[in-house]
This record gives sequence, structure tokens and C-alpha cells, in this order.
Amino acid sequence: MTRWTEHGQVSRDRIAGERRVKAEATTGRRPGGRGAGLTREQIVQAAITLMDGEGVDALTVRGLARALDVESAALYWHFASKDDICRAVVEEISAQIRVETSTKGTPRARLERHLGAIRDHWRRHPSGLELSRRFPPSVGHDVARAGMDLLVAMGVPPDDALDRYRVLSWSVTGFVNVEQNLERSVHHTRVGPTRWVLAIEGSESDPSEFDSDELFRTTIGLLLDGMLANGS
Repeated sequence: MTRWTEHGQVSRDRIAGERRVKAEATTGRRPGGRGAGLTREQIVQAAITLMDGEGVDALTVRGLARALDVESAALYWHFASKDDICRAVVEEISAQIRVETSTKGTPRARLERHLGAIRDHWRRHPSGLELSRRFPPSVGHDVARAGMDLLVAMGVPPDDALDRYRVLSWSVTGFVNVEQNLERSVHHTRVGPTRWVLAIEGSESDPSEFDSDELFRTTIGLLLDGMLANGS
């Protein structure tokens, strides 16, 4: 990777060297200080743990360095900026998605479980999903390929499988975003693990109760019905 300035091309090695010199000059020790030997993977995992426990706002360079018991310079040894850390965190959380590989059941039933596993993953990492709105992850190729293969097995033309899978995966993440917002909504009250009551003060409508698990199954079912009815 290279960078261009008014003086021409600057190599990544040179940039890294400049960063090392600057860190040594400002801290009086090797970059990383107490974090000498810290790996990029350790930083990313610590960031995920920090967000899972305290929310996305807790992910700051200073807060992350404190959680790792290192100087902030230790993080800049591996990442050029906080944005780079955020991108790496989103990519890692996306890469950790695991879906069922069982061959039991129809392709449709397996795809429904596949999409449910993606939903469950993002529900376990709500801050990661929130962060991904600003730093969209790249496609998880293995996961996407598994989903596309199931669509083809259901009768979707291979040339259409990628776009159809995008519709489904984006719908899943959109659904989880809405679920997260229920927690902040002044109009919704949780009455069970997945059950909610919607009541708007001053509205003539009666309060309504719904189950988010049932809504998810209905959403996926309608999407798949539509895909199979149109062009498959």
C-alpha cells in the first residue's frame, strides 16, 4: 500500500518508520511501552470485548489502551487511526459468523436456520452492528457462498443467487437494527424475552403486542416466498 504527497509516492515502510521514530521521541521508549509485543489480533479482540461490555461509545483509543494496560502509542504501532481500528473490529466480528453446516432438512429450512444464525450473531455483538453502519464490512465469502448454494438448491438461478442473498442478509441486519432500537424506544415495553407491547401515548389505537422471533420468521418466510414466486 502506498500514499501520495506533493513529493510523490511514499512507501508503507517509510510511513511505518516515521511512526516508530515519532513514538519513541514522544514516549521515551520503544513504541508500545508496556505493550511491547502486543499483536494486532489482541487489540481487535480487546476492542470487541470492550464494546460488548460497555457499548460502542466506549471504543476510544485511550479507553482501549487503558483496557490493554498499554500506552496509546502501542495501538498506533499497528493501526494508523481509530478509524482503522474500527474497520478491523467490524471485519473481525463479521468473520466470526458461524452458520449451520448440517445437511438435514430441506434447503429452505437450512437457509432459514442459516439466516437465524446470522441474526443471533449480530444480536450478541450489537455494538459491532452499530459500528458497521459507518464501516460496512466486506462480504463474508464462506458464509455468503453457503447461503447462495442453498438458494440455488431451492431453484434460484445461479446468476441471481448473489443478489438474492444480499437481499436476505441485508434484511437480517436491518431487522436486528430495528430490534436494537426497541430497547431505546419510549413507545415499546418488553414483556417477555422476545415479546413487546407498543403503546403510543395520546393515540386512539389500542396497545399491541408482538413477538420479535415470530416477526423474524414471518419476514424471512415472505422474502423467500417472493423470491421463489418471481423468476426462480
